[in-house]
Formats: sequence, structure tokens, C-alpha cells
Amino acid sequence: MNRKLAAIVASSAVLLSFASCSAGEYTKREELQKAKKDTTASSLERVNLEKKRKQDENANQTGYVYLMSFSKPIGYYVVKGKISSNGSQLTPEQDIVRPYSGEYVAVDGPQDDGSYGEGDPGIFFFTSDGTMVTTSLDYVYSTQPIPTSLDVPKLG
Repeated sequence: MNRKLAAIVASSAVLLSFASCSAGEYTKREELQKAKKDTTASSLERVNLEKKRKQDENANQTGYVYLMSFSKPIGYYVVKGKISSNGSQLTPEQDIVRPYSGEYVAVDGPQDDGSYGEGDPGIFFFTSDGTMVTTSLDYVYSTQPIPTSLDVPKLG
């Protein structure tokens, strides 16, 4: 119910913002957006971001996560797919509610597991055999093994 209300409020706000613009303002906004797209369409940054997104979305991508402690690698995992943040969630972080005061306000919503509060820090990933690993250690990720003169053991 709260999510439906939030969606209705958000949709109404977007529609009102468009309705409040005169035709001339809307045309100017479209021109500015088109000019922005034209100037960045072939930028190397956009090319790199798109390439990264495609790799991130490849569930079969093999990668290597080197866990670090005090700036030294302590071991590595062979991973399948993408590294994800423990702070990511499938549902919105906030809900829009209308308490007894009649004003709409944003309140913290539940985590995906139904609990409230901050999620776990760090990252999680799945190894090539499907084992989930979570950590809050610093790490380096690579799509190829990183050559090193240190003896870095394979974990998991």
C-alpha cells in the first residue's frame, strides 16, 4: 500500500513539473538535452561505462577478487558474475507516508529482509562453485589474474 502511494505521489510530481512548464520552456529543455547527448555520445567515458555495464551484467563473467589487509593481498577468490554492495537492495530505501498531520513525508523503509536500519557493510559475491562470500575488507577486482611476486593463496 505504501509503495503504491509513493508511486502515485512520485508520478504526480513528475506530471505537475511537466505541466508547469510552458511550451517554450519545454522545447528549450529538449534542445539542451539533445545538445548534451550530441556532445557526449562518443566520449570515451561513456564507452568505458557501457563496456563495464555489459561485463557487470554477464552472469558468466569470471573474475578475481583479491582481499587486502593493511594494503597487502591476503588471498583471492575466483568469482562468477558481479561483485555487489551489501548496501544494495531491491526495494526503495525510503517510503512516502502521510501520517496524521496530513503532510507527505519520507521515512526509512525496511531492508529486503524486512528488518530496519543500516545493512551490512562491504560487498558480496559468488565463487565459481556458487558459494556466497561477504566481506568488508578492502579488495581489488580484476577480470584476469593479477601477477604478483607475493605468494597470494587462493581462498575457497
